[in-house]
Amino acid sequence: MDSFINPDYEKETSIKKIQEAIDQKESFPSIILTNFFKKEFYKEKEKEIKKLHYKRESIPDQFSFAHAKANPMHILDNKQLLSLLSTILKRKVSSLNGEAYYFSWKDYTLLHDKNKENAGIDILIDFTEAWEESFGGQYIFKDIQGRYLKILSVPNAVFIIERKQGVQKYLQYINNLAKGKKRYFLLATIKK
Repeated sequence: MDSFINPDYEKETSIKKIQEAIDQKESFPSIILTNFFKKEFYKEKEKEIKKLHYKRESIPDQFSFAHAKANPMHILDNKQLLSLLSTILKRKVSSLNGEAYYFSWKDYTLLHDKNKENAGIDILIDFTEAWEESFGGQYIFKDIQGRYLKILSVPNAVFIIERKQGVQKYLQYINNLAKGKKRYFLLATIKK
């Protein structure tokens, strides 16, 4: 099978730079890998994520969004991606557990004591074109000291974010400026 990952990310020198960049960030070890997939593969998967069977869920004091099983896209279970992540993270990544999501006007997630997460590594794969910051919908990672990391929507990007103990995440409310647009992404977690 031909590689579907941008070959620049598979070079040894690139991997070392990625590892160094992650290690340099003390509060929120993270990196964004732009233009991650080859263009044809990305466009194919962008179409697929929009065709998944989404289920809307809402608990007003916690969240509102639509989610679907990511399995039909065959990204999270791909050996090539798992191997690259294993190399970047310097640990064996044998599987990714995650789902596909879309968020649109009036969708959000809130910080909530009922939803405290254990430490882990989140992998967010963005499939959203032409998303503006003014729409809302940024993913925010916040620690117990009040520091935060804001993840903006970038198409064809993979975000790798280590959540230390006490770090929580939420997605900002999407406002009416989004005008019918949807923010699509895959979100997977690797447990520590």
